[in-house]
Amino acid sequence: MMFQRTSVVDSINISTVSFSSIVELGDATYHQALSRAIAVQRQKELFYGSESDYKDYDVFKEPIPLIPVMENVECHFENLKPIIKVHHINITGISSASLLQIGNCRHIYTEARIKHIRQFEQDMATEAGNNLIPLNEPGQLDMSASESSVSVTGTALSGSPISDVETSAPE
Repeated sequence: MMFQRTSVVDSINISTVSFSSIVELGDATYHQALSRAIAVQRQKELFYGSESDYKDYDVFKEPIPLIPVMENVECHFENLKPIIKVHHINITGISSASLLQIGNCRHIYTEARIKHIRQFEQDMATEAGNNLIPLNEPGQLDMSASESSVSVTGTALSGSPISDVETSAPE
């Protein structure tokens, strides 16, 4: 049995709620939110047209392990007044499958998966070493490496280096 209480909020100020986020005043039985994003940061504004697809990255396919709670928990609640009272809430932003709730919820499942990719010009990529993962190599987009101002340097998920940058041995 889920407790039912009255939620009373005097004032709430939220600037932004986005990407599968929820603001709930009161009780709910289920909350489910999912947010997926591919965030590409480039030194120069350069767009290939078809940037990528979620299926191209394992981070969006891997199952999230949900470990069951195996311990016995005994609880005793005594609510003399069935009221949740909040005076003031001030929030700048709620994002990416987040939940703000004033009340009870029986089942909650939220998931946010974000793939961050940084691509830099060749001279900066050479200095950065193998810390960059490409969104797409120019060859995957029917474009030669010489046509692209983006260099591809990084480490594949398998651990092998990826690079189209000519590097010389340090002096």
